Amino acid sequence: MAAFRIKGDEDIPTVVLDRENNIFEMSGRSLPEEALSFYRPILKWLDDYARNPLPRTEFVFNMSYYNTATAKQILEILLRLEDIYSTGHDVRVTWLYESGDIEMEDAGVEYARIVNVPIIMTTTESAQQTGKKDDKAVQAKKDETIVNKNETFIVTISRELGAGGRVVGRLLAEKLRINYFDYAVIEALTTQYDTDADIVETVNNNNNNNKWWSGIRDLIKSNIGKREQSETTISLTDKQQEILNRIARNESCIVAGQSAFYIFRDYPNHINIFICASEESRISKLMSREGITRNEAIDIINRVSMERDMYVVENTGMPRHDTRNYDLVINMDNISEEDAVNIIISYIEQRKKYFSIIVDE
Repeated sequence: MAAFRIKGDEDIPTVVLDRENNIFEMSGRSLPEEALSFYRPILKWLDDYARNPLPRTEFVFNMSYYNTATAKQILEILLRLEDIYSTGHDVRVTWLYESGDIEMEDAGVEYARIVNVPIIMTTTESAQQTGKKDDKAVQAKKDETIVNKNETFIVTISRELGAGGRVVGRLLAEKLRINYFDYAVIEALTTQYDTDADIVETVNNNNNNNKWWSGIRDLIKSNIGKREQSETTISLTDKQQEILNRIARNESCIVAGQSAFYIFRDYPNHINIFICASEESRISKLMSREGITRNEAIDIINRVSMERDMYVVENTGMPRHDTRNYDLVINMDNISEEDAVNIIISYIEQRKKYFSIIVDE
């Protein structure tokens, strides 16, 4: 099969698809005027390759920037790799990002949550220093972290704006191989199932597997690449709380939201996490992520913090920053999201010694 190559420039990525030498890479910037036309031959090549893939396929993404249209095409590439993986072939995806590039890191985490193919997250600096051998060791270690399905538990994550709690939650879900739910996902579920009866039937009929999750995959795909709106205080409806409670009774999961610690207060196996950081750290992160001035970042943090404080007190009767609400409080100053995930996993392993064993009836 002939190799496929594109030499990149400021607007299009460098692409190498070489079966003979087992090189599959895409790097650089991607801002093509017609993304569908640009990526059509790439997807066609992968479709042909999927008919006779190598025993092991390693695909490397090293993107510095891409637009919304490209984001959807990257997902199409990953879905084709997922198809190859589902046939029993060994597939590994490496997602490279520069240290401090929160948006590119978060994009990789989002893709890892959607597709069923191993995705190794690593910084370009780390890859240059340690090489692929260490990456494989990281993947092997990650593969060891598998949740015992007979011990279902809920991890709730409350966080301060700009502290990195959303990234921590998604990385944790990826490492534990459980689902992650934030407001966007819950809203998608609510949209997918119009009535409480639909929700009950769907979850109850699939309480021993994750097939029901694929039902909202198209909804999630449709939002890939869209810039996430600034976090705001959003009240969960009774219907959405019912969704969360039914999911919690059937599988382990992570739920992010300011009132999640209260919703699951009576659930036997729950761990409440609070992710915080110094004001200066959060200001810097928000400025970098949103491309705004320092004063604008301060105004947003103050406004959102006040709204969240009022919301939690009104709906739970407890101050949001009261540490008695949480089992573990993590200050993100001077540690990475990966460090926080490792701390949480260590804590979970200790707490599981005291968990009740939940057995499906």
